[in-house]
Amino acid sequence: MTIRELLHNLRERLIPSMSDLAQSEAEAIIEQTLNITKALLYINAPKIVDKTDLKRIEQIMERRLRGEPLQYIFGKAFFYDREFFIDENVLIPRPDTETLVEAVINTEKDDIARFIDIGTGSGILAAVLTAHRPGWTAVAIDVSYKALKTAARNCSNGNIHILCCDMFGAIKPEKQFDFIVGNPPYISSAQMAGLDKSVVNYEPHTALRGGDDGLDYYRTISSQAKMYLKDSGRLYLEIGYDQGVSVPKIFTDDDWKDIAIIKDLGDRNRVVLIKF
Repeated sequence: MTIRELLHNLRERLIPSMSDLAQSEAEAIIEQTLNITKALLYINAPKIVDKTDLKRIEQIMERRLRGEPLQYIFGKAFFYDREFFIDENVLIPRPDTETLVEAVINTEKDDIARFIDIGTGSGILAAVLTAHRPGWTAVAIDVSYKALKTAARNCSNGNIHILCCDMFGAIKPEKQFDFIVGNPPYISSAQMAGLDKSVVNYEPHTALRGGDDGLDYYRTISSQAKMYLKDSGRLYLEIGYDQGVSVPKIFTDDDWKDIAIIKDLGDRNRVVLIKF
């Protein structure tokens, strides 16, 4: 079977379950297995695919057709400006979260800063921010020990300290941090039922579900964060597209004064920026 024939075969098999993504996913499977770029995939289209590679591709296809995301199959995902290791213990990074990274980088001007990455998961926020600002140091916290094992593989520089605790539980309540960043679980119980099967069946529910109304973690952060932020400190939190009113109200009720909503590239509410 040639690469061209293989691409057509994979695309046709993927169309029933993911019509819009069938072409790109078929290309990704071939590129990953053969270790070639998209350009080489088409340049080498007439070439015969080795039987060993065909067997590997078939194993990947079996998993994908059951609904398992390619990022878990490949063990990696691209976020912001690089690839990161991921596994079933952490969420798959979404492009929407890049809005959160941009909000921090564009707002925080100091070369030296100390911050908390709350609910770090795969560690990508701490990794990207400290890579772009080498003078920044992070305390990356998560309640999941398994998630932190994944984060450790992505947070290899010495500016990130990984800590296993529930929310702020193991951090001394002193005003010592310049800002706090996080992508807390914000899916409500009703919304969980409507998520795609590839999410519900494979991604960790503890990193998705934010309580009955999706707001539990924002309430905790709002009530506790002032104990850890310097007087000029800031909060940067990802929110659901439909939480542009509900999340700010939580912080307003707790006497946070300066609250702004930042939209993503799709013009949806995505980040709440709160200044102490």
